[in-house]
Amino acid sequence: MIAPKSLVLYKHRPAFVIARREDKLEIGLDDGSSLKVRDKDLEELHPGPVQTIPSPIEGGDFETAWSVLAPASGMEPQAMSAREVAELVFGDSGPAETLAAWTAGADGLLFRAEGALLVPLSTEEREKEADKRRKRAGETAAREAFIGRAKGARGARTGGGNHPSEESKSAWPFTEEDERFFMDIEAQAFGRPAKGRLAADLGIGETPEDAHTWLLAMGRWNRTVNPHPRRSGCPLASPRLEIGPDLDEMPRRDLRHLESWAIDNAWSHDPDDAVAWDGESVWVHVADPAAAILPDSAADREAIARGMTLYLPELTSTLLPPEALDRFGLGLAPESPALSFRIALDEEGAIESVDACASTLCVRRTHYAEADEIAAGGGAGSEGLRRLGRIAESRKRRRLANGAIDIEIPEVRVFVQGGEISIERLPETRSSGMVREMMLLAGEAAARWAYERRLPFPYYSQESPGDPASVPEGLAGEFAKRRLMRSGITGPTPSAHRGLGLSFYSQATSPLRRYADLMAHMQIRAALAGRPPLDEDEVMRRSALAQAAASPNRQAERASEAHWTLVWLLAHPDWEGEGIVVGAAGPGTWTVFVPDLGLESRMRLGPGRSLDERLRIRVGRIDLPRLEVGFKAD
Repeated sequence: MIAPKSLVLYKHRPAFVIARREDKLEIGLDDGSSLKVRDKDLEELHPGPVQTIPSPIEGGDFETAWSVLAPASGMEPQAMSAREVAELVFGDSGPAETLAAWTAGADGLLFRAEGALLVPLSTEEREKEADKRRKRAGETAAREAFIGRAKGARGARTGGGNHPSEESKSAWPFTEEDERFFMDIEAQAFGRPAKGRLAADLGIGETPEDAHTWLLAMGRWNRTVNPHPRRSGCPLASPRLEIGPDLDEMPRRDLRHLESWAIDNAWSHDPDDAVAWDGESVWVHVADPAAAILPDSAADREAIARGMTLYLPELTSTLLPPEALDRFGLGLAPESPALSFRIALDEEGAIESVDACASTLCVRRTHYAEADEIAAGGGAGSEGLRRLGRIAESRKRRRLANGAIDIEIPEVRVFVQGGEISIERLPETRSSGMVREMMLLAGEAAARWAYERRLPFPYYSQESPGDPASVPEGLAGEFAKRRLMRSGITGPTPSAHRGLGLSFYSQATSPLRRYADLMAHMQIRAALAGRPPLDEDEVMRRSALAQAAASPNRQAERASEAHWTLVWLLAHPDWEGEGIVVGAAGPGTWTVFVPDLGLESRMRLGPGRSLDERLRIRVGRIDLPRLEVGFKAD
């Protein structure tokens, strides 16, 4: 039993016993605090008596003591009490000497402490520990030297953001040995926790944005480094997998006689849908990668993990291996395989019947502006495009009458190619509206086709938006409508998509770009071939996984477009343009939309402003790491 006034160890810390309090001992710690513990929580170092924790005595020949006690090669070391080692080192074993012996053992260079016992290290263990300490000392010195160089390095602030000047670049004080320290800060900028206390010792904050700011100031990064995709955890390269041969389970219907059009933006490189009119019905043709990609294949598992194609201004990381686009992209070869939907409509635009089939097509690719010119002319294909345009207008009126919310906000596209950044406002064309309606029609048709056959299917639904009755007119009203919208849900339960004004809907026209569409095609193909489809639970599981995987991609896309837009503005500090007031953000503060840049910004304009008021604005402060830009009104 441990007596009062003993010198003890408590959780590997020196302490002394003040008194026994019933079935517990009150002890004093080295920080001046006290607490009550049980006997079994303590180990006795010295019976005392002590009134406090003594100061360890200095000096002593521990080296000689170790040489006497160190085990011979191959022999087991002999543990000794701290008092025994103190007697050997100091010729005395009082409390101060005993604590000095235990402290030396706890240091771990000659002995190691096992509770109140000390075990001499072998020669090999001692050399290994000494080498470890030399390396640690060298690392500490290198780290401190790096911190000194970093704090002394000169960075410059340009345009309100942190960016290195040419002078600071020429005075670069860092060496190749500093690479590992920079990598720690870069890891933080990419959203991974920084190792150790380096960022704190450098005076950097804890956020990725803080690390990004510092890297710019040091000249380690320049403006063109976009950390957002890696921060979101997105794969930045397309999958490199083989997708296997086409299945021969279904004959393809020969639809080469149809005049089929793949109409998209001029810069689009992955055509996965086309439209046609046969004189009686609408045809929507969709790329057919599900002909070769089966559930649980390597390409399928990879696609689930990605969720969708990642479109960044500087690169594209595809959902499927590049081979899929080469084989199944519509119009990339004289003949294209497809999964086609023939959709018969009544006079009011309601779907009367839907047929689905594997097909072979001849597809003409074009872009929206050219399609508008063709439809306006009298040449080949013009009548079919005009008829599809009229059907699209009828369908849109029908959806709006059924409660659809149509949002029209100007869109821009940011491109980065060869180090050059361009920002293009997307034009409004009749053909783009027509194609959008045809894709919505195909989504409704595919969902109805699956529902009629009780086929487990990835339906896409949305609850009713908020009440649009109080929405103002103009562009401000479009932003207000956007705020009313609810999130869409993909799953096996058929339900209405209220935002689109459709009783059934699925995403089924982009299987090269979205996993939900690819899964829909897998289910349709299984039903057509008489194979067992995925069951409802599996459709639900895959839908949830794909949605979770796609979310970081969307986040990375939005952040990357903002990043490159701000980089462009930093290179054009004299930019001036138009801003439109689209909402109130607080007393005297307004949300302003910049159509030519696709940016929203809060501006302090004072009271008395009105929605849809147009302002002449110029660039103010830009904080690139935080994706913040301030504009000033003239």
